[in-house]
Amino acid sequence: MPELPEVETIRKGVIQKLNGKKIKGIEIRVPKLFVGEKKNIIGAKIVDAKRVAKVLEIVLNNGYSILIHLKLTGQLIYQGQIGPFTHLVYIFSDGTHLLFNDLRKFGWNRVVKTSETEKLLGPDKFGPEPGTKNFTGEYLKNIFSKSNKAIKLVLMDQQKIGGLGNIYANDALYWAGILPTRPAKSLTDIEIQKLKTAIEKVINLGLKSGGSSENTYVNIEGEKGKYMDVAAVYQKTRDPKGHLIKKIQLGGRGTFFCPICQH
Repeated sequence: MPELPEVETIRKGVIQKLNGKKIKGIEIRVPKLFVGEKKNIIGAKIVDAKRVAKVLEIVLNNGYSILIHLKLTGQLIYQGQIGPFTHLVYIFSDGTHLLFNDLRKFGWNRVVKTSETEKLLGPDKFGPEPGTKNFTGEYLKNIFSKSNKAIKLVLMDQQKIGGLGNIYANDALYWAGILPTRPAKSLTDIEIQKLKTAIEKVINLGLKSGGSSENTYVNIEGEKGKYMDVAAVYQKTRDPKGHLIKKIQLGGRGTFFCPICQH
């Protein structure tokens, strides 16, 4: 699933490639993936792109926005080739287009008034993001101390930490030396600080690498990200020190860790 680094990479691509483009039309091939009125975006120009956690907001000049969640296998590709998994086509007045592809059809596009996006993407829906002023050791200590859940499941809870998902949670826990199955409330203050640093480290690595393409993710130009070249344990068989990695299922997600380095 595209996480913070992947969606942020796409956001930057939208600004670079689509800013100022006028939406001439939209071809909706799978109706359930588009919520809202087509008339509210046709004729409008793209003026900005924002992101909250894993949700992209394309801001238009007529008071409306398009919110997009890629979920597990969604793609946004500018000037891409229309294929069997292309479910929406945004057509611009200059003859170019933007495709929304989705192998699993879990993603969504939603037209809302820009003034109302706060209701859907506000701080009551998503926790602070790594690297922001509210993402502090004290904040993490507070949320961890209240939970007996496995630490990895707490990290992936979007209401607690915005944008962090399976890929980067696995690697952050490795770099912090913490087993993913540990109860969140069992972490010491020192471990919490190590984990905060590790989370910010892997998110920054993801941003620098253009995201991870271990699944279907590509950037807006259809190019794969390179995070898997530097990933520590996620989808790996050995860790950076050469130790064998163990894989288990935790909360229905593949969970990778080193039983030697993580405690």
